[in-house]
Amino acid sequence: MLRTPTTDGARRTRDRVLSSALELFNEGGTAAVSTNHVAAQAGISPGNLYYWFGDKDEIIRELYAQFVAAYERLWGTGGSDPDKVPLDLTPDEVLARLAEGAALTRRYAFLSRDLLGLLHADPALAAEYRAVRERRIAGFTALAHAWRTRGVIRRVDDQTVADLVRALWIVAESWLAFAEIDGVHSGSDHGTRLLRVVLEPYLTPDGGNADLAVDRR
Repeated sequence: MLRTPTTDGARRTRDRVLSSALELFNEGGTAAVSTNHVAAQAGISPGNLYYWFGDKDEIIRELYAQFVAAYERLWGTGGSDPDKVPLDLTPDEVLARLAEGAALTRRYAFLSRDLLGLLHADPALAAEYRAVRERRIAGFTALAHAWRTRGVIRRVDDQTVADLVRALWIVAESWLAFAEIDGVHSGSDHGTRLLRVVLEPYLTPDGGNADLAVDRR
């Protein structure tokens, strides 16, 4: 069971465990890293680590929660309805946030790289992931419908809108793992360019298609 730190020192210890785990998971993958490795990296005893986290799965779930919280701050979707995407965002604003999201994906690279295995291995993480994913997709679908109404995207049917949103989600979630396999530098704008390629054909001229066609390096 996760414990809540009550002092600054305890909070620093817990944060050090998480930052150490993130570094090790990103470097070597979750399967190769044990709680003993994390404790050694954090400079604490295994017993101290287990005071805060019952096992490695709890550490991974907490890092996923950090990732979700950072995502909500990025999109400005905090508050009482954290998954509601602002409906007045323009395509340029969405792509700018997606570019920032790509940087966030790089920071939590192990989640992109190991996601499917982690979800199969941990039912609790899988349930949380599915809930977050469906709420976010609903928010982005509402934005896409608003764009269609305003003439930002072409007047495609509802199924095409749903498919477009899910295609963008899949690319945003998986581009880094494929980039690493292909030897593409993870610090490049590779992920953003792939997302742009998916979205661009659906934009009307008034929706910013000409602007998005610039800089297709």
